[in-house]
Amino acid sequence: MRIALISDSHTRKNLNLVYNYLKNKATAWKIDLIIINGDILGENEVRENYGFNFKKKVYDLSINKKELLKELTPDFEYLLKIPQVYEKGIKQEVVDIEMSQHIKKYVEHRFDKMYEALVKFSKIKKTFFNIGNYESPLHYNILKELSWLLDVPESYLRSIALLSNYRQTFKEFLAKVKNPINKNLKYIGGSTQIVGDIMFAAIPGLNASSGIQDSTAEFQEKITTDLLATIKRQLSYVSKLVILNQTQGRLRKDPFAYRPGSVAVRKFIESIKGKLRQKIFIQSYHHFMTTHFYEAMEFNFMLNNSAVNNGLFNILEISTKVSCFDVDPILDKVRKLKSFNYNLDDYETPEQRLALNYENSQEILKEREIKGCYYM
Repeated sequence: MRIALISDSHTRKNLNLVYNYLKNKATAWKIDLIIINGDILGENEVRENYGFNFKKKVYDLSINKKELLKELTPDFEYLLKIPQVYEKGIKQEVVDIEMSQHIKKYVEHRFDKMYEALVKFSKIKKTFFNIGNYESPLHYNILKELSWLLDVPESYLRSIALLSNYRQTFKEFLAKVKNPINKNLKYIGGSTQIVGDIMFAAIPGLNASSGIQDSTAEFQEKITTDLLATIKRQLSYVSKLVILNQTQGRLRKDPFAYRPGSVAVRKFIESIKGKLRQKIFIQSYHHFMTTHFYEAMEFNFMLNNSAVNNGLFNILEISTKVSCFDVDPILDKVRKLKSFNYNLDDYETPEQRLALNYENSQEILKEREIKGCYYM
């Protein structure tokens, strides 16, 4: 099975870039499945070129937020009243209610556009979708996006947004995704899907962290624990397992490795040693400027590229062995990665790790201008 894996696109521009590129390549590449692993929303995460190694605030100053807002929603003229109300310190219930309705319309419009994008991808090939923090109904980080566009404190937007029932938006969005007419579109957050001898299990990014830090982190851990229990019940039906994760974990700088933040996930990885032919753990994280692909704990760990960085995405091939490809749609380059064993291969710097994955790592350093950057 050959899978196109897209995550953390955040910007409409980059998602469209990936869509158009994949639409032209999917047939020739024999793509069997598309997975969009969360965080389609979040224009405030826009980045210059490939990377993270620059001063984002300086770059943000070059963006015409008013024009961007105009492109994102037909309600932009009404939304522009919000900064005026805030700056003048107007505290009138009737005004707050009016502003809350504009915010609700913005949230609804952005989720509508996300739905339309998912349907477009599903017309290329069957598409699985998992949510990230920006789509999460626990946080609606889309208000963070609007805060950035309007240059108004997020806390202020949230306080007046609560006067509308904008929190119904995610439920309405999910109902449309799950509509039987969308035969090739499947929401898999918090559930499993079996395709042939492969089980796909998606840990939704309802919250950035998973554990006992606070009530939302505890809820995230409960959802994760329930999903892992489902996986265990269904293991006898498959020989291969793919776990998709959007929740953050621990990143070690030197040498580089990823440690799941969820205690339940770490225990699960230990518990299924010696089981299944292939096990793959896919971590999406919008900082990554290159693909990380290595073996540890009998799993193939793939820390995938982020489309927020110049439209990068990945292809995963699962057959008698697992292969991973790094795709750059702007340069029209596809690179097959080498895998390495985290416990056996010796490296101390990000550059040395890069050479273990990429045949020509110096070319990557030059193309993406990432020498010395931790997030490579």
